[in-house]
Amino acid sequence: MTTTKTIRTISIDDLYEQETDRNITLEADHKKHNLSKEELRELKKENRFYLPVVYLNHMDMHPPKPNSERDHWTDKKAMETCLSNCCGIPGTKSMCCRLNPDQIEHVLGPLDEKWIKKIVDWFKKRGINVTRQDIVIDYEEGRLIGENFFKGHKIFENKESYPIMRMQLEGPHFACKFLNNLNGMCNIYEQRPDMCRGYLCGYVKSNFFVQPKNKPGTWAKIDVRPDDPEDEEK
Repeated sequence: MTTTKTIRTISIDDLYEQETDRNITLEADHKKHNLSKEELRELKKENRFYLPVVYLNHMDMHPPKPNSERDHWTDKKAMETCLSNCCGIPGTKSMCCRLNPDQIEHVLGPLDEKWIKKIVDWFKKRGINVTRQDIVIDYEEGRLIGENFFKGHKIFENKESYPIMRMQLEGPHFACKFLNNLNGMCNIYEQRPDMCRGYLCGYVKSNFFVQPKNKPGTWAKIDVRPDDPEDEEK
């Protein structure tokens, strides 16, 4: 006799709705049973769905591929990887644009002041009246966000992290305000800051040849490690 395993799927919207309903119930229990904030926080962690930890900036978590197995990091390869196999995890997308309060690896900053002025002007030319505060988070506000939503993580205490790109809520997580949560694409891709244009995560550095800024038209391995003799350019 054979049995068939049924795989159950759930949409992101339904998942977030379940998470919200569950938190409302827990908040009611908190008032009814006089739970402490810490007890309530621990209850919310139980049976939750979490974003995978992708170790964006930890090279030691991404074993290097031999030169013979590496592809070139082209725009096409970036699209394929970042929108469906981010950091080598099938089904994940644009993780560098998202923040998980329970496993924070980075913040979306610092941003260049010239770019901030440029993007504000870009929106205004299109009839969209925005201000600096609509685009970025500065230190005083960011410190409070860190205290209330990221367990006081020290990265929010570091003034050198700022200005940070303003964020949007994404269920129990946070994301860049310009990220399209459904398809993982950037809504201002052609106008994105240099911070985003030049960013390469540990997975990309460990698995691909990229084009160095100072040597356009060439492809190089940029994750050279002390114990790795294969560091020649391709």
